[in-house]
Amino acid sequence: MHFEDYKLASQKHLQTSLAILDSIIEHQKEKKSKIIVNPYLEASLHNVYYLSGYTIECIVNYSIFKHYNWKKSSVKEVDHNFSKKCGLSFYQNERREDGGTYPYFINQHNYLRNLDILKKVYSNSRLPMLDRSVGINNDAKQLFTHWNVEIRYHQPTTKYNKVALTIQSVTSFVELTKEFHNGLIALVG
Repeated sequence: MHFEDYKLASQKHLQTSLAILDSIIEHQKEKKSKIIVNPYLEASLHNVYYLSGYTIECIVNYSIFKHYNWKKSSVKEVDHNFSKKCGLSFYQNERREDGGTYPYFINQHNYLRNLDILKKVYSNSRLPMLDRSVGINNDAKQLFTHWNVEIRYHQPTTKYNKVALTIQSVTSFVELTKEFHNGLIALVG
């Protein structure tokens, strides 16, 4: 896998999230009611949430590789010069030249941890989640904080820190994801 694949995946997942969410909202408008009798609504919102989080994970990984000038053909290769600059390796237990391990890694799908790498270089970027001066909607922030790759196995009715996956909360999260994605693309290219 080449690091550019993360950019392509993030774009694909964002477009899919937006399309599903638009369909849900249009369906709600057609029914002219806040109550949608649709057996797939919860599952659809759950999938949009999962894909939006995966969008963030992919764009974070891409941005790290792009900012720190990854040169190898595969992200699974070892490049100690790259990893010394940012502390990132693909595998969790990848050994540094001095015998220690790198603090950040991709294979565990933890975008919150890897986001710290970008916070060091883009803390004044005016991007949510990187720049502390930028406010974030509370529901979106809670969903952002509680996302993890295991969500794909959760029941659609699962609540995340008391935030239910409603059209409103998922819309807020998708808007945050879109702003973050587009902002990182503008920063790193």
